[in-house]
Amino acid sequence: MNRIMHCMKKKRKGFMLLELLLVIAIVGILAAVAIPHFTGMTDEAKIARIQADLSTIGSAAEMYYVRNGTYPSAVADLVSSEGKEGFLRSDPVPPAKDVSYAINKKTGEVTCSFKGVTYSSFGKKAAQ
Repeated sequence: MNRIMHCMKKKRKGFMLLELLLVIAIVGILAAVAIPHFTGMTDEAKIARIQADLSTIGSAAEMYYVRNGTYPSAVADLVSSEGKEGFLRSDPVPPAKDVSYAINKKTGEVTCSFKGVTYSSFGKKAAQ
């Protein structure tokens, strides 16, 4: 009986292996649920950035049209090399490496493709 009482009075100094494994499993499950959700959020943020850029570039293209009577042939035409007389301060940098902005010289529509979807400065997704 003395032996049992002695073991019960003895304080533990650390965690048992089972407790550590349980905590690691719970953290793993939470990470498995959360990571795909955050990945989708970054794509949504990139799409919002693309749409904002398209709106800005589209407005600059319309101002270019009013001043020159034609739409620019490239986004770079909207930026002045000296920083004056330009419709944009600098070339817009897309949020992803495989994304670029294109201007239709006839209509002034600015488009951008991201993950198989083409977005337009006219406020709707362009037909593919």
